Amino acid sequence: MTIIKMYRYSAYDLRLRSEFELPELSEIDLDEAEPDVEIVRGAVEHVPENVEGTGGRRITAAPEAVRLTYDSIGSFLVEGGTRIVCDPVDTNAGEREFFRRLIENELLGLVLYQRDHLVLHGSAVSVDGQAVIFIGPRGAGKSTTAAAFGAEGHSVLEDDVVAIRFNDNGPIVVPGVPQLRLKSDAAAALDVQQTTKPSEESWYEKHLLHVETTSEPVPLRGCYLLVDGETCAFDSVPVREQILSLIAQTHARGLLSDTNRSPIHFDQCSRFIEAVPVRKLKRPRDHRRLQSAVDLVVKDVKNA
Repeated sequence: MTIIKMYRYSAYDLRLRSEFELPELSEIDLDEAEPDVEIVRGAVEHVPENVEGTGGRRITAAPEAVRLTYDSIGSFLVEGGTRIVCDPVDTNAGEREFFRRLIENELLGLVLYQRDHLVLHGSAVSVDGQAVIFIGPRGAGKSTTAAAFGAEGHSVLEDDVVAIRFNDNGPIVVPGVPQLRLKSDAAAALDVQQTTKPSEESWYEKHLLHVETTSEPVPLRGCYLLVDGETCAFDSVPVREQILSLIAQTHARGLLSDTNRSPIHFDQCSRFIEAVPVRKLKRPRDHRRLQSAVDLVVKDVKNA
């Protein structure tokens, strides 16, 4: 009988047991506790080629299960918020950065989605024990902004998939993968050392930087929509635009209808804006002036 080695990790306030080594995550001892999520190798039916997709990815979804096929990578099943089944085309898939990042970000993001978290594309940092998140379209500078806070000694909670859990005291951010993703110019401008080189995979050109972060969930106290401006300043956001901004940056927003989660998601967005100030953070696209943006947000959090 073949004995399969299992790895044990923590991410997003979940205990993970995985057949695949995920060195980007924090290892834990799970001998005396059952995992929240299992990541296993198994057969997964491919999503048919007649299903419309983008970038070599096709998805089918139901309320309790999401199935994905990536051309040249494999097929995956995420079910019940407790299990990820991976069917890679390559037996050495675990050695590929793309494969690991797929599990750590997109697939765990779907797990969190199934576990009733509000999951956003963005970055999150902790300022004096209070979480703030940065959202905006692709290229808005979310990762660079988080890196600027990290350079000033603030904990980076997540860079890419931000998971928010609701409890009686309001929304909280659960720390995710302790890693920043930076373009070469941003890494150089911030004098960030010890980053990896960009992946040889053609899809990704950013440097990766491991960061030290807190392992405990952090109460959410602010949300900033990143926009360009001549000076660093805040601006108000109409309620309708707040809702639309959250929807636009929702992880797996295209699955809301197929998974019957549209009402739940709208309720989560409404609870979010009732509890958390949402404002525009205008700042120049000049890495040398990032310090001003950091100071502005830190002062805002301390005065809240």
